[in-house]
Amino acid sequence: MHRLFRPRSFVSLLLTGFVVVVLPLLIALGSSIHILDGLVQQSAVAVYRTVGRIDNSRKMVNLLQAQERAARLFTVLGDREHLKDVNARHQDLEELRQQMRQLSNGDKEMITLIEQLQAQERHLVAVLNLRTGDPETRRKIRNEALNGYETIGSLALRIENLSNMLMVQEIDLLKDQVRINKQALVWQVSGLICFSGLLVVLFVVLIVKPVTQVDRSIERLGDGDFETPINVRGPRDLEAIGSKLDWLRKRLKTLDKEKIRMLAHISHELKTPLSSIKEGAGLLKDGLVGPLGRQQAEVVTILDSNCDKLQKLIQDILDFNMARAKEVPSDLEQVRLDHLLTEVAGDHHNAILARNIRLITELIPAMVNVNRNQLKVVFDNLLANAVKFTPDNGDIAIFMKKKNNRVNVLIEDSGPGVSEEDRSQIFLPFYKGNSRDHSVVKGSGLGLAISKEYIQNCSGTLRLLPSSRGARFSVTLPTAGGVQT
Repeated sequence: MHRLFRPRSFVSLLLTGFVVVVLPLLIALGSSIHILDGLVQQSAVAVYRTVGRIDNSRKMVNLLQAQERAARLFTVLGDREHLKDVNARHQDLEELRQQMRQLSNGDKEMITLIEQLQAQERHLVAVLNLRTGDPETRRKIRNEALNGYETIGSLALRIENLSNMLMVQEIDLLKDQVRINKQALVWQVSGLICFSGLLVVLFVVLIVKPVTQVDRSIERLGDGDFETPINVRGPRDLEAIGSKLDWLRKRLKTLDKEKIRMLAHISHELKTPLSSIKEGAGLLKDGLVGPLGRQQAEVVTILDSNCDKLQKLIQDILDFNMARAKEVPSDLEQVRLDHLLTEVAGDHHNAILARNIRLITELIPAMVNVNRNQLKVVFDNLLANAVKFTPDNGDIAIFMKKKNNRVNVLIEDSGPGVSEEDRSQIFLPFYKGNSRDHSVVKGSGLGLAISKEYIQNCSGTLRLLPSSRGARFSVTLPTAGGVQT
C-alpha cells in the first residue's frame, strides 16, 4: 500500500483521506435524492391520473344527465334546439371518453366499460337524429331508445366505482413502491456507510502507523536503545523525520560508546593511585610507620573508610560498563534459581535479624541458564534495597511462579515504596531517588541499573510493578530444561 500510495506530506494524506471517506457519503446522498425524486414524480403522475379519472367520471355522469334531459324534452316537445343540445353533449362526451382512455393506464375493464358506454350513447344519439319514417313511428322509436339511458347510467356508475377502485390500487402500488425504494435506500446507504467506515479504518491506520513509528522510535531513544534501526514508512515528510531520527540514533550510539570508553579509562586510571592511598592508609593504621595520636588515628580511619567507598564506586562503574556492552556472558551455566535465592537470603540474614524483619519465601524448583555471579548480584541488590527501605518489624516476601517456559521471581517489601516521580527513573544509572532508608552508607545509584543490564543479558526482564504498599520488583527469566534434585 505504501508503494502504491505515498503522499508528499502528512497534510496531503489527511486531505486525501477526507475526500475518499466523504465520497461514498456523497454518493449515498445523491442516490437518496434520485430515489426520492423518482418517488415524487411517480406520486405526481399517480395523483394526476387518479384525480383526472375521478373528475372525468363525474363530468361524464353530469353530461349524460344533461343529455338525457335534453333528449326527453326533444322527444316530448319536438324542439330542434333540444336536439342540438343532445348533439353538443354527445361531442363533449366523445372528448371526455378519449381523455378517459388515456387516463385508464391500460386497464382492460375500464376500456371495455368506456367502449360499451360509447356504443350505447352513439346508438341513442343516432336514433334521436333519425329523420326517416313518419313522425309517430320516430316518436315511438325515440321513446324506446330513451330507456337505454338506464343502461348508460349503470355503465357510468360502474366507471365511477372502477375509477375509485383504481385510485385505491394506485395508492397501494405507490405504498409498495415506497417500501421497495426504502429498503433499497437503506441497503445502499448502509453499504456505503460501511464502506466509508472501512476507508476510515484504512486511513486511520495509514495516518497513525507512521506517527506511532516515530513515537516508538523516540521512546526507544529515550530508553537508551541505540541498536534498533529507525525506519518510518508513510508520507515523505514523516519519512524524512524518521531518517533524521535514525541519524540521531547513530550519533547517540557513537557518543554512548565514547562515554562508556571514557568511564572505563577513568575508572582504571583511578584504581592505581587509589590502591596506593589505600595501602598507605593501611600502613598508617597498623602503626608500621610509627605511633599515631588519637586524632590522627581517627583521620586515618576516615581515610581508609572513604577509600573503601571509592573502590566500591569504581568497581560499580566498571561492572556497569561491562553490563552496558550487552555481550552474552561466556560462562553461562545451569543454576537452581531457588537455591540461589536461598543463598542470597542467607547472606542478608544478620541484617534481617537485627531489624526484626519477617522474611516470607515461597520458592519452587526451577533451573535457569545464566551467569551465576551476575544473577546473584541482581538478587543481592534487590534484597539489599528491600532490607534498606523496610522499617523495623516489617515484612519482605520472595515468591516464585512458573508459566510456560519462563519463571518469575517477585520481591516485595513493606517500606515506603517508590514515588510516582521516581518510578520512571529508578533504573537510570546514578539515580538515587528521594526516599529515606535505614542505611548509614549511601549507595552509588548503579545497583538497579547494573541489575537491569545483567537480566537483559540473560534474555530476561526486570520491572517495577505497581503496589499500594512498599516496592514490588519482578524478575522474569527463561527456564533451562528439567530440574535436577
